[in-house]
Amino acid sequence: MIGFLYILAIILAWMIGTVSFSFVNVIAYRFPKQKKILKEHFVCDSCETQLKPYEVIPVFSFIFLKGKCRYCGEKLAKRDFINEIIGGLLALLVFFRFGDVNDVTGEFILSSPLDIVVHFDIWKLLILLTIFVFFCILDLVFLVDFDTMEIPNRFVIVLLYVAVVSLLILPGISFVDHLIGAVCISVPMLLIMFAIPGAFGGGDMKLSAAVGLIIGWQLVSVGFFIGLLGAGLYGIVLLARKKKGKKDHFAFGPFLCTGYMIATICGTEVIDAYMKLAAYLHG
Repeated sequence: MIGFLYILAIILAWMIGTVSFSFVNVIAYRFPKQKKILKEHFVCDSCETQLKPYEVIPVFSFIFLKGKCRYCGEKLAKRDFINEIIGGLLALLVFFRFGDVNDVTGEFILSSPLDIVVHFDIWKLLILLTIFVFFCILDLVFLVDFDTMEIPNRFVIVLLYVAVVSLLILPGISFVDHLIGAVCISVPMLLIMFAIPGAFGGGDMKLSAAVGLIIGWQLVSVGFFIGLLGAGLYGIVLLARKKKGKKDHFAFGPFLCTGYMIATICGTEVIDAYMKLAAYLHG
């Protein structure tokens, strides 16, 4: 019976992840176009034919339709398909990583599904939901900023609602850590913006403030530097391939969102690895 329960829990976590990130795809597509998110039918982007329910099942519809619209034959967006898979994987990772812990900033350990099912309670469910909703919003920011190079204020406001919940829900992060997290990255970014116009966007700064309030100063610092490193490497690749000039800009938000998700999952291990490397270099 227990074995059936944790297999069911794994399937449910995967389904929640794919469906949630599929909905994020819808918002990311419709929000910049000022379309109604819930009241408009799903249609093919090419021929605008209304799609049937079985044609919009996350992941599986793309596979069954072989990546093409069954009405006009145009290729479906691979990005949406990939994003849905990532959503399922992140939901499983959140489930295993935070399903049976008392400190979200503690050592990275993937819990046994059996342990999670046996010791599960409502409080841990709230922790899982808070973290996963946080990841969904970061994914939305990632997609919208990548497409428009803008992070809408209302996304940051939603993150602030999550921050209020995190102050009460997430274990292992003190109230002071939350407050320091809100300013330790955002304030230096603001100062750099004044000193070097265009260095960062206002949306990036506000995003970092909201995220820091959620995950605390240690993890937001790790996430920021992961994002900064990723953006730097991406910029070097673009310059090498001559797709961008030295004065051209690209969205920084996607790299921040990726860094913040990585830091939330294994930020402590990143800090430990850095400290060990620093100790080794200093002999």
